[in-house]
Amino acid sequence: MNLLPKLLVFPWIFLALLIILLFLVAPILIGFVVYRDAKKRHVSSPLLWAVIAALVPFYVGLLLYALIGSTQIDQNHP
Repeated sequence: MNLLPKLLVFPWIFLALLIILLFLVAPILIGFVVYRDAKKRHVSSPLLWAVIAALVPFYVGLLLYALIGSTQIDQNHP
């Protein structure tokens, strides 16, 4: 019996799960975390920052929120 084809399937499954994690689950998690943080800091538009952080590729949106969004505070909030 040749076991080589069976062994070659496992790295592809691992790679597929890693791709799903990086490109589907991570943006959703990033958006959720950014939204909660923006609400806690009373940022003027937390939903917009969550969408930007989740949908801008290569984690640039998360970096933008960390540099710009987290410093914006809603002036109308006491």
